[in-house]
Order: sequence, then structure tokens, then C-alpha cells
Amino acid sequence: MLQLFFKPRKRHIIMNNTTSLILLLLFFTTTAVGVCQTPNGASLHGTCVDAENGQPISDVLVRADAEKIASVYPDRDFEHATATDANGAFSLTIPNEPQTYYAFSLMAIHPKYQAKRLRHEMSPGKNKYDLGKIALKRTLTLKGSVSGDKYLAGLIVNLKMHAKSADFFRAAAPIEHAVKANTTGNFRFDELYPIAYTLTISRNDVIIAYVESINPQKQAEVAIRLPKLETLRGTVVDAQAQPIADALIYATRHTETPSGHSAILAAAKTDDTGSFQMQVLATEPRLLSLEVRKRGYFSRIYENTVIGKMPPMVRLEKGVTVKGRVVLPQDLPADAQFTVKVFPADMQMEPSLNPLALYKPLLSRYFPVTESAFRVDGLFAEKYTLYIIGDGISATRVDVDASTNTEERLIVADRPTATLQGQVLWADTGDPVHNAVVSRSWYPWELHPSDMSMTLDRFETETDTHGTFKFSNLTEARYQLYIRAVHIVYEDTTKRYQRTRIHKQVAIPTAGTTYRIYLGKQDGTPFAK
Repeated sequence: MLQLFFKPRKRHIIMNNTTSLILLLLFFTTTAVGVCQTPNGASLHGTCVDAENGQPISDVLVRADAEKIASVYPDRDFEHATATDANGAFSLTIPNEPQTYYAFSLMAIHPKYQAKRLRHEMSPGKNKYDLGKIALKRTLTLKGSVSGDKYLAGLIVNLKMHAKSADFFRAAAPIEHAVKANTTGNFRFDELYPIAYTLTISRNDVIIAYVESINPQKQAEVAIRLPKLETLRGTVVDAQAQPIADALIYATRHTETPSGHSAILAAAKTDDTGSFQMQVLATEPRLLSLEVRKRGYFSRIYENTVIGKMPPMVRLEKGVTVKGRVVLPQDLPADAQFTVKVFPADMQMEPSLNPLALYKPLLSRYFPVTESAFRVDGLFAEKYTLYIIGDGISATRVDVDASTNTEERLIVADRPTATLQGQVLWADTGDPVHNAVVSRSWYPWELHPSDMSMTLDRFETETDTHGTFKFSNLTEARYQLYIRAVHIVYEDTTKRYQRTRIHKQVAIPTAGTTYRIYLGKQDGTPFAK
């Protein structure tokens, strides 16, 4: 179902920075009680213990929050918090009105232990929950030594967690760690989790060692002998063999596994003669690529790079420039920007709700509204479709042929933006639907080149207590809405509220009008447990 691909709002308050976490722990310890206590709510009690020896753990930051029964996404702000005492015990209170809340989530965080999250459904009439002993596993340690060089002090050793699923609370686990090696080349990492990491060692921003995967749960110590570096020299020139200054060169070591991390081994910039020189970690050719780029020129990428066989001269072809001048709305703030987005001429500009098929612009260029002129460099001599868009600027299209249109184009983009708003109601009662998630379709001109399925939450909103929603700053056009809500029914037999997820897709012919949308079985809306 489409709803599975939409990213939930980032409602978690996670402390990834150890220093900040310790400060918070000290704060909660000195106050001795949890914050945001709610009278007449449900009290949570428990004890945090070491998973290995069963000993109580003091100063564990415990955060909890109740989840609203009508919310499609779990509403976890974790605003109720406390710290465990010397006996590892904690007690805090959360709201528990049965018509409003149906479950609670709790997380426990300590710098020396792996973060843990628990979730429990709430029972109407119950106001005390004894969670018993919450066993926390210790974080892991990785010790290492570096050899193969006379100067080892100050080397930066970096670990980056692999992007793969795990059986611990990933949201609270730091993704990256960095330490400095001492004068003898020794280093140590603490607060690690049982998962693979990519390890790199760098000096002066140049990576001099790379380890694809290391798991501290399986390997507590590592010895790394620095491999040799190879020298790469070259000259960057244009089509007329003239040197190109300030061209950028990147050497990248690619990962062998889908969950690992690639790394830019070294970077350089050409001088006034177009020359460059860089030290590159010796790498298998199949894992090494070299990219040469310069604004206004077509980038050049060499895959499967063999350092000793690189051509001494790299030729970059200059791209075509499209120039224009725009007429914008008069009431824009002085610090606002307008964006020029470039698409292939044959791109279909249809609205979409599919996050797995994103028709993104080839590139986007940003310009201040105080300067009406713009230029886009580095294009092929082909036909393109350009869109002028920005806050308070309705999307305006212009078709250009970069091979023939070398003159400045005048583009009038002064149309006002529109608002799409409405109200979601239950079909059987006419009551407003609270906390329904309303996602709207997007047009390609609204996307960024870097967009992916997990960055599209800006195209959704939630209905308020009146069931109303609003999308502002739109271009006057047709849209689609995808609505997800939770239908709640109290069952006498179980004495509990039953949640049923429902969804509906609605075609909107034009923005600028207020729409009334009904949900319910009478309206043919699909229901699902």
C-alpha cells in the first residue's frame, strides 16, 4: 500500500551527543523527579539493570509518552522524563485518558549502555504500570593500533555505522564516531553497538587507510598497518587545450557491500596552469573512481581507475549557457530567492503520489529576487524545459533550445500562488476527523535533485480538531489527495477502543477552493485492521 512509503514525522527527541546526554542526566538526577508530570494520569514504574550481572544502573535517562488513539503516526514527543536513582528505579506519570490515548512508548538511554525502547498498550481504567526490570546491554569497545609510519600522533580514526537493520534501538545510536590516535598510534572507541562499521584513518583530510567492515561485537581489537599512497598528477584543459584553473578532482573508494559506506579518499584543485597533484590510497581499480568537475563544464568520471595508467591530460568540454531575466511578484521579501529548475524537454509534468517514481530536475539554480537576471551553465546543446519557482512565486514554464537560443530570455513569472484547503468529515456522523494525515500530489517542478522517498513529508499535513487542513504556496493546478485516518469504536465485550485504519484518494480539479471530504463505509472508503 502506498501509505507504507511515506515517512513518519520526526517526533523523537533523541540525544546522540554524549556530552548533552550526560548534562541532561545530571539535571534530572538533581531534580530527583520527572518533568512534565500529569496529575491523574498513569504512573510508570520500573528498574533498569545490567543485562550481564543484574546490577541496578543509576542515572539512566528514561523518557516516555502516550500515543494518541486517533493519530495515524505514533505521537512520540517523549516529553515526560526522569532519571533512575541509585537503585536503578524510576517513576513517572503520563496522560491516560482512554478516549485520547491507547498506548505508551518508553526509552532508556545511558552512555555506557545500548539504548532500549519499549511499547505497551494501555487499558481503560488502569492507572499504574509496573514494567519490572528493564535489562540494558552494555555498549561495545573497539581498541586499535596503527603502524607503518613514523608520525602517528593526531591521526583521525572514524567509524560510520552500516545502513542495515538491527535488533537495537537505532534511532538513539550514534551513526558516526571519531577519535585521535596517540603518539604510539593507539586509539579506542566506546559506546559502540553490535553492528558493522566502516573504518577510515585520515591525515590532513586525506584518507590513508580504509576498512570496509568491522564489527566490534565480533572483533574487539584491530591492528592496521598503513598501506602505501600513490601519487596522481595531471592537467585539466578545455577543448582548445587551454588550462582550466580551479577544477576539482575527487578520488572515491566505493563500497563492496550495499550497507557499507563509500569515501572520498582525496580531493585536489587545479592551479593557474591547470595542474594538480594528489596522494591517493592504493586501491583495487574496480573500487576506485576519479571525478573531474568545473562549474560550466561537463564533468568527467573515470571508473575502474588505475593510478599509473591515468592520462596525463584531462579534457573537459564546456557546456552551453542559458540566460534569462524574470519578472517576479512585487510583494516578495528582499531576502527571498527564486529557483530555476531544468528538465529534459520531453519530461511529463503530471502530478504524482508515487514516492518510488520521482521525476526530478536535472539541476536547480538559486538566485536572489533582488537580481532578476539568471544564467544556467553546463548544459548540453539540446532542448530543455525550465521552471521558475519559489516561495510566493507560481511555477512558470519556458521551453528553450540551448543549441540556438543564446540570447537572454524574458520570463514573466508574476502570477500569485494558490491555497488548497478543506475539511475531512466522517460520513455517518458529519463529525470532523481529527489527526488525519493528508498527503498531496507533487509536480516535478516541486522536487529537488536530491529528493528521495524519505524526504517527501513536506507534501503532507495533519487535520486539526476541526478536521481542517491547508496547503499553501501552490501553483494553480489540479492535485490529488491521499487521506489516511484512524476510525475508533469502543467494544463493550473487550472494554477497549478498537482502531481501524482507513484511507481514501481524492482528485482535486483546482487549488484555491475549499473542499469538504467525507470518510466512512457509507462513502466506500476502504477499511483495514
